[in-house]
Amino acid sequence: MAIIVALIFTILSAFCYRIGGMSKESAKQYFPWFPQALVASWFRDANCVLLVLIWSLLFLPHVAWFWYLLGCGAMYGAMTTYWDDKIPPKGIDKFWMHGLMIGLAWLFIAIPAGVWLGGLIRAAVMSAFMYIWCEWVSGWIAKLTGWGTDFIDEYGRGGIIALTLLFLI
Repeated sequence: MAIIVALIFTILSAFCYRIGGMSKESAKQYFPWFPQALVASWFRDANCVLLVLIWSLLFLPHVAWFWYLLGCGAMYGAMTTYWDDKIPPKGIDKFWMHGLMIGLAWLFIAIPAGVWLGGLIRAAVMSAFMYIWCEWVSGWIAKLTGWGTDFIDEYGRGGIIALTLLFLI
């Protein structure tokens, strides 16, 4: 059951991540049915966190509520930056750090739930995936398909956030 829910949440997380990264004009073109007020980065950040929280509440041993609060706050904060202005060279997105910090944020839940090793593995996999996906794979897929790299990048980064939850079971 955890695998099925993780796969469904992977699709939802990928969509939320993408819609939050789109311009309003692109969203009108590709998703005319989607409310324009929700085409914003906060939508991506909040809903990816919400999906991870729901999955964790369903499938991890329950921990005290304040750990969930700390994990959600840390993950939301990690979702809001690509570290381009914090780590040299400035102005270049650091997707590896973006993935690492999103994964590490959930250690607030993984450690008290007793799955800290899975949490560390998840963070490492997210970091490696986001780097390899954005630096190597998405450009190759874009050339083959004609889709934009932003389309491919964001669906991949958003999807891996939920898919890697399976490391926590």
